[in-house]
Parts: sequence; C-alpha cells; structure tokens
Amino acid sequence: METKLFFDVNVLLDFFLQRKSNSEDFNQLYTLIDDGKIEAFITLSTLQTCIYFLEQAKGRDVTIKILEVILDNFNFLEGGRKHVIQAMQSNKNDLEDAIHYFICLDHELDGIITSDKNFLKLNSTVLPILTPSQFLKKLS
Repeated sequence: METKLFFDVNVLLDFFLQRKSNSEDFNQLYTLIDDGKIEAFITLSTLQTCIYFLEQAKGRDVTIKILEVILDNFNFLEGGRKHVIQAMQSNKNDLEDAIHYFICLDHELDGIITSDKNFLKLNSTVLPILTPSQFLKKLS
C-alpha cells in the first residue's frame, strides 16, 4: 500500500535549487515515488511558489523542464475556503502551513514532508510532519 505524502515547497526548492546537502534524501524519496511506494502530493500554491523561485534562479526553459518532472510525479490536492477558515480558527501561527495541514487532513494523507522548522512544529499524532531524513529513518 502506498504512503500518501504531501511535499512542502521547501523540500522541492531545496532539491531543485540544490540549497541543502540533503539531496540524497530527496533522491531516495524520489525512488520511492517512482517505485510506487509513495504517492506524492502538492497544492497549486506549492507549485506556484516553486515556479516563482525556479524562474528567478534557473530561467524559464529550465523551470519548464523541472515542471515536467513535478507534473509527472506529483498529484494535486484541492483546497478551499473551509481550509482557510480552519487555519484561521486554529492556534497555529503560520497560516500558510496551517492551510496545507488542514488540506492534508481532509484528504487523509499519511504525512507531510518539509524542511521548514516552523512547519515541523505543527507535528501531531494525527498527521506526522517530518523532514525527509526523519521519514526515511522511520522506513528503515
């Protein structure tokens, strides 16, 4: 059975912009996605943020090639008004992260993968929020 995971924008940007030394972790995650062991999800806002930073750093042509990889491997989660209201009514400080958290809960995902220290603070028993290396350690 596939593990359904949401990938936060920071993990994608860390990998595609080579911002951190955890590219090996992402390569392992990508292999699990490619092998069908992980069903990977993002939101449209995640993709839009990626596009903005990728175009700034890599230009349009490279960004389009990266988008093709993302579109081939990631599914989109729908969010809406309900998730914004849930985030506003929660005690979570970062509204953007909270919106993604409630979208993932609503779609019954198994976890969130992020390198954002503030997002990690939202970790719960209901919806684990892990770094790529934490998730990979749980698998082994």
